[in-house]
Amino acid sequence: MYNRVIIFMFLICNVLLYSQEDRATIYLNENGLTIDSLAKVIDNEDISYKEKVALVYKCSYKKDTLREKQIEVLNRILKESKKQKDVDGILYLYVYLADLYYVWEENHLFDVYLDSADLYMEDATRPLSLARYHFTKGTQAINKPYGRKEGYKQFENAIDYFNRIENEISSIEATLYDITIYTANMPDTVFSKRIIGKIENILGRDYSPFIKFLLYSMKSDLYYEYFKTSKNEIILDSAIHFEIERVNIYNKENDVLPAGLDYDILQSYLLLAEYYSQKQNPDWNLINSCIKNAENIGYSDDYYILSYTEYAKSIMYYGQKKFSDAEKSIKDAEKFLQMDIQQTGSMYPEESYYSDEIAYADLHCKILMAQKNYKEALVFNELKNNLRKKLQDIESQEIDFLYNTEKEDIKIEQLKNINHQQLKSNIMLIMAISLFIILIVLLWAWLKMMNKNFRNHYKLILKEKQEVEINLKINEERATKSLLEKYEILSESRIKEIEIEGKNREIEILLKEKEVFDNEIGAFTKRLHLLDKLSKNKKLVNTTGNIENQLIIEDLIALLNKKLPRKPEYIELLRSIDNKYITLLKSPFTGYLSKFYVKYCLCFTIGMEISEVAECFEIEPSSVHVLRYRLKKRISFTIGGNLNEFLRKLRMTMP
Repeated sequence: MYNRVIIFMFLICNVLLYSQEDRATIYLNENGLTIDSLAKVIDNEDISYKEKVALVYKCSYKKDTLREKQIEVLNRILKESKKQKDVDGILYLYVYLADLYYVWEENHLFDVYLDSADLYMEDATRPLSLARYHFTKGTQAINKPYGRKEGYKQFENAIDYFNRIENEISSIEATLYDITIYTANMPDTVFSKRIIGKIENILGRDYSPFIKFLLYSMKSDLYYEYFKTSKNEIILDSAIHFEIERVNIYNKENDVLPAGLDYDILQSYLLLAEYYSQKQNPDWNLINSCIKNAENIGYSDDYYILSYTEYAKSIMYYGQKKFSDAEKSIKDAEKFLQMDIQQTGSMYPEESYYSDEIAYADLHCKILMAQKNYKEALVFNELKNNLRKKLQDIESQEIDFLYNTEKEDIKIEQLKNINHQQLKSNIMLIMAISLFIILIVLLWAWLKMMNKNFRNHYKLILKEKQEVEINLKINEERATKSLLEKYEILSESRIKEIEIEGKNREIEILLKEKEVFDNEIGAFTKRLHLLDKLSKNKKLVNTTGNIENQLIIEDLIALLNKKLPRKPEYIELLRSIDNKYITLLKSPFTGYLSKFYVKYCLCFTIGMEISEVAECFEIEPSSVHVLRYRLKKRISFTIGGNLNEFLRKLRMTMP
């Protein structure tokens, strides 16, 4: 009902909160910093860049004078930020410039500078820069068709970043004020509940009367939205309670609240008059008092305030059955609303007035019906229905847009998951190849070391052999010398020695024959060992294959016991599967399936559902579908066929 009040309140409070009088000097903060003094600081080469940008962070903006001077100074510090490669400073300054152009209603430049800020957002780390960026992105989104959801998401991000900044409660207050305006104009109960929770956390950390004032505003709006759908008077009383609390905070702590909130209080009185009028037994004196309080605040030149005040009066007169006065007030309300549309219609889309026009037409129709002027009442009833249809069409388009956007987001997420799985597979493959290469290198190094050790050992043995041979020759020479010396004296002994030498030759012949025989026995023994080893290896291969198949079964049984204990029948089916079937799955017939694919084939063979397979292996159902597709492709199976049925039939064919 009061969305136009909210829009005008937004414009007025922006001026009150962020600007000074329209004069030549621009004060950028409460400490008296001017645009000229900031320019001198930026141009001073003796001041470090860090000090300069820290001063810029303390500046406020949204001043509609000396535009060229502000843009020139900000572009100079932006140029220096780029030289310093300060991503946070660049992001903050681009957002700063975008906000200025937004206030100056130069939407094209606003979008250009914000697009430039997008390029630096991913690398920024400073919470203040990111908070300003997300709030401005939310402002951009919410002022575009069907951008409410994205805008509210950006606002939440902005609040989260503001919460990370120490001594920035004033920045949070200004941001929350703007957000309350947006949420009141475009209600979203889900978003409002989340924001209310965040605001309550802020109040628990740093108490601020202004934030509490804004919290009660959002709670009042939230409970009134609930009341419109439930028509429960208890919920309406909650909305009334929080509006009264807003007024109480204003009256008790006005000295610490920002200036210009009398417009908000005027709105609160009109809302209270409207809320009280919807109770089953309205207190008309209290309602009249609320309207009088609103009129006493002023703003008599504001067409929308005049329109809404007359609307509140018309509700009151209608409830008191003063139909003539009610008709006069509703006509005045409609007149002032049209004047407001003519005055500000170029700034806002036509549909932003629909809710007010619907409410006015509905009340006018009821008044005419009470006066039994049915013909004219039908005109306003038709007008109300036409406006509702237009509003519903807009809401339907927004829902369709959001639905299509969510569908695309889901597709993107699925593609991301697939790419992630592929990336993981590639990483695993690279790791496996790397490990294989490392293993080969280590094996080569080991063989090289063994070869070196063997050669060293061989050289040592060869050296020892040479020493033995030398010693033997020395001994032989000594023996020969001794024999020669004794030859002449012991001729008879010499003859005997010759006989002994003859016998030695016979012994040598026998030893050579024995050596040949031993070599033949050794070769025969080696062949026997080789045949025995081959026989044992053949048995080992068969046994190893069975063990591997059994391990696959046991792994799956362990997973089912852990993930699906409610399905014991699956375990019984797994135990009944024969090793030959698993061996067949790993054979060329099915494309040499790995253990990984064999496990999934066994799950499909025993009839597990997609969701159960996903739960068992802790993956997404979409990933199971991708695996089924790959299995079909590996075994050259028709994609449109039933993989489970194929695997069961394949098992039945086993002997």
